[in-house]
Amino acid sequence: MTHIKTFGIMYRFSHLLLLLLLISCSSSKSKLPENNYFNRNYFYNDSLKVGIDFDKNVQFREVSSDKEKEFKQLLKSNKISPKDLFLVADCKEKGVEIYFFYKNVPSSSINPNNRKTVVSDTVNNTFFFEKQKGKRKVLGLVKTNAAKDNTPSIFVTDLLNKIAIDSLNTSKMSFVSIFAKNFPSVHPNPLFASKKLETAPLKSKGGNDDKFQFLSTVNSSMSNNKLYDSLIVSYEKERKQNFNSLIVDLSNKEDVYKDNAVFGKIAEIAKENQVIMLNEDHYYPKHRLFAMELLETLKANGYNYLSLEGFNITSNEKESTPNYHNGIYTDEPYFAHFIRKAIALGFTVSGHENVDKGGDREMGQAKNIMKILEKDPKAKIFVYVGHNHIEKKNEKKNWMAEYFKELSGINPITINQTVICADTKQDLTLLPRKYFNDTTKVKSSADYFLVNNLKPSLKIIFPNVIFKKTIIKDAKFSDYKNKEVLIEIIDFKEFDLMKNLAIPIQSFLMIPKGKEINFELPIGKYHVFVKTDNDKTIYDDDIIVN
Repeated sequence: MTHIKTFGIMYRFSHLLLLLLLISCSSSKSKLPENNYFNRNYFYNDSLKVGIDFDKNVQFREVSSDKEKEFKQLLKSNKISPKDLFLVADCKEKGVEIYFFYKNVPSSSINPNNRKTVVSDTVNNTFFFEKQKGKRKVLGLVKTNAAKDNTPSIFVTDLLNKIAIDSLNTSKMSFVSIFAKNFPSVHPNPLFASKKLETAPLKSKGGNDDKFQFLSTVNSSMSNNKLYDSLIVSYEKERKQNFNSLIVDLSNKEDVYKDNAVFGKIAEIAKENQVIMLNEDHYYPKHRLFAMELLETLKANGYNYLSLEGFNITSNEKESTPNYHNGIYTDEPYFAHFIRKAIALGFTVSGHENVDKGGDREMGQAKNIMKILEKDPKAKIFVYVGHNHIEKKNEKKNWMAEYFKELSGINPITINQTVICADTKQDLTLLPRKYFNDTTKVKSSADYFLVNNLKPSLKIIFPNVIFKKTIIKDAKFSDYKNKEVLIEIIDFKEFDLMKNLAIPIQSFLMIPKGKEINFELPIGKYHVFVKTDNDKTIYDDDIIVN
């Protein structure tokens, strides 16, 4: 049962109103929000075991509770600490601001039943509410705008009914939503997103499930990363068992090409063919590195168009470098290096992603690539995609490459670097299709298969540049002497041009040594961010390496 009490202007509410102002303009002190998870309008805090299923159009704000001495004095009568604040939400449609606090109550105060209480200050349109289950209590402060909602008490009562203590609504929470919320499209913190995904209050199905896919995606953008390495070892294990001995048996064949010979063979293919399609696994920086190294070979053989899956050209054409607005794939440093080199070599870079939600994605992609040929019939195009989009023949469905072949009359040469994993002495091994016609291990119609064991390194990106040891110092690093932090290195010219849209040339994990973090960089000027797994930036400055 909900008890509602109405009072005039009271001492406790005049001070609680002041609390609203203090909270809204201060920095974070509470640690409770670190375990907040969101899916659109559903909220859950894993450590507190509190779930709230809000109405639509709720916006969650960053929790901030500074000026702690003032808070303690103001809230002393209500026994609420600023560190008890775990959630701030707005419902602009209703004209409502809501602040949620959490407390464990003494055993003497335990009520065996769910208890709900609402206390209202009708003059100031402010409500203070409580909901308790056992030792757990959620307290809230609601500020309403009566001009927008004539029945604020109904809103508050309804809200209380939607607060669930010790209950997670699994149908409202997903790894997809956690990824989307914590890995934004502009300058995300992959270390923070990784922690949120890894510690999410959801069961993993195992294998290549949503948790694995999103964890692998966010961790692929951070080098020196033990978690990423362990995920990939598990991901490749079965395929290596299937292919290791086969690749050894084929390694001495005359038409199996290794390392530099791979580029020589593709050069021969490029001379005679108008379209080459290469696929990638979206978790692999090494796949982007191979695509980048292939660009010079293709350019020398008349290729001047690069068409990318999931790539957006921004409306602001002043950017001559990749940026976060280009799409989710470009935020991985080696994908960005791939695009930088294509631009530097004079490729026309475009995206062929289908944006017609009502149409077939594969057909839409094929038609978008066709637009290049409509403008330039003799164009030689390098098409870069994920996984199965290169399939020209598949019993279950038609993929982009098959539609493109039908529309253009051009038989694209397809190279698959996602199917075969094997432990080889060579970095690259290229095998023709004929060696896999009679095996069930390969389910792809590709013309060639690449075993890619490249090891991404910034020294491959800058082969003729001097690297110097660099040290950055900050007292805050000492707080993380036993914990990894994320270091992002951004070319200064790009940062100066695009600020937070600029993509790092390198992102890596490291444990600080006291007040210092050291690493190697090419001679030059950079902007450096150091971030933590609770989404705090503890270093933000320019550095010069000379």
